[in-house]
Amino acid sequence: MKHLALSILLVAAMSSTALAGTIRVQNGDSKTHTIELKCSGSSKKVEIKASTTASYTFHSTSDSCDIVGGSIEFPTKELEDGQKWTIKGDEAKPS
Repeated sequence: MKHLALSILLVAAMSSTALAGTIRVQNGDSKTHTIELKCSGSSKKVEIKASTTASYTFHSTSDSCDIVGGSIEFPTKELEDGQKWTIKGDEAKPS
């Protein structure tokens, strides 16, 4: 009986563990852009520096976050783990 209770407790703890997602962004613009995200009820603001390529990580209980604002428009309403984006001319496109 102790093993069953321990197993249930372990499964419950694992299911509530936060996940992380990472996107890769190449900013070809000469200005910094921001993306405002809502991840599992929490807000996050991502700053994408001008003329750089970098990876950005978000923490969520899923592998995606909703885009709720920012200075750049995306052709989607959410960012998902593993996506790659290119920004050029104030527009984001999948790469």
